[in-house]
Amino acid sequence: LVPAPVAPYFGIISKEANYVTWEGKVKAILTPRKVTGVDQNMWGGWRSEELTDKIDDFYSKIKRDIAISWTSQGFDPKDGRLMIEKRWIKEVLDPWATKAVDQLADYRRWKASKISERQCSSEAKINTVEEDEILTNFVAEPSLVVAHTEVPELFAKVLQYLRDADASGLWPKTTPKRQLVMVSSSKSGESRNNSLAQSYMQAKANRIDEERSSAYSFVEGQGGASGSFSLGAMPGVKCEQPRANNLFPELMKAAFELEIALNPARASSTIAVNRNAQFRPHTDSGAGSGQSTSLIVGLGNYVGGELVVEGVTHDIKYKPMEFNGWTQRHWTLGFSGERYSLVWFTPKGCEGIRGIDLCS
Repeated sequence: LVPAPVAPYFGIISKEANYVTWEGKVKAILTPRKVTGVDQNMWGGWRSEELTDKIDDFYSKIKRDIAISWTSQGFDPKDGRLMIEKRWIKEVLDPWATKAVDQLADYRRWKASKISERQCSSEAKINTVEEDEILTNFVAEPSLVVAHTEVPELFAKVLQYLRDADASGLWPKTTPKRQLVMVSSSKSGESRNNSLAQSYMQAKANRIDEERSSAYSFVEGQGGASGSFSLGAMPGVKCEQPRANNLFPELMKAAFELEIALNPARASSTIAVNRNAQFRPHTDSGAGSGQSTSLIVGLGNYVGGELVVEGVTHDIKYKPMEFNGWTQRHWTLGFSGERYSLVWFTPKGCEGIRGIDLCS
């Protein structure tokens, strides 16, 4: 939910690795140390007294250097604390903590919105004042009867290919890692508010289930029947192409052409294709390559489903917008109906690759 703070660049030692398992297999000392007890029966390895004495001297020097780095700026005469520690807390830890509190508050509000959606459907009430205050910033999933069904001409071809892919039965499975940031729906249509730990275990279990194309047993609408896959190029050995490139070549070409039409200055390598996917607050894994921003747009016959970026709500239905998915926390509000979204980006490792050039 919250990234770890940046550690101090001073006064830290990267300790040696331990090879206990392999020592048992090869019967040798792989982590240098003096031999005692049962280890005396092992043969070979880094066990000589001369070697271990040198290593001990080396670690002693490192520890002295660490102590010097911590005390290099002296102590605060008022409270006796290390000045370099106080500086790190002021410049790194305190700003991180402030942002972490905001991020956790965003997550609690998002979580409360899911509670609101379920309770509004059952006409239940929230009893606590704190939850009432949180829920004032959210509304339940809107009714589909207010949806505008007109499709701008620019998006019509891509939307049709998305619907064809959906109806084909070939929609690829969502990866377990991506499942973790997606919201599930039960067969009765209620969103499941599982913890991330529960979601993780469910995602791992679904890896062996070839019947499912997504994280859970989804139903259509209200964020259900989710699915997410990639088109274009992905990082790896020579940027191996996703399997979906061959499954949906017309969709791939039309989607990359749409990016050029929306923003001729962009030339992404990859597209994330999402179907009825509601995402938890998260930042994208990995990093961007030069092009640090993603381009996203929503398509389909739905209402709601706005994108929230760092607490700011954006209507992306046929309204493309750019944001930095790797550094800015973002999530999806509740929606009703058929909702697709396309996200164009270039991950690190795909430098110089244009997705449009991969299209036949």
